[in-house]
Amino acid sequence: MERDEDRTVVYVYEFDPASTSYVLTGTHHDHLKVMAPFDIQIDLTVIGERR
Repeated sequence: MERDEDRTVVYVYEFDPASTSYVLTGTHHDHLKVMAPFDIQIDLTVIGERR
């Protein structure tokens, strides 16, 4: 996870058994939604907000 300007950026990797390494499967900016290894949805716009 990193910050790009004022937005949170999340890079998602998945293990590839054929190459025995992790490969990038997605770059998410305002919303993170993945289905594997389980369903998850995260609103990235609220991460890092000051209360």
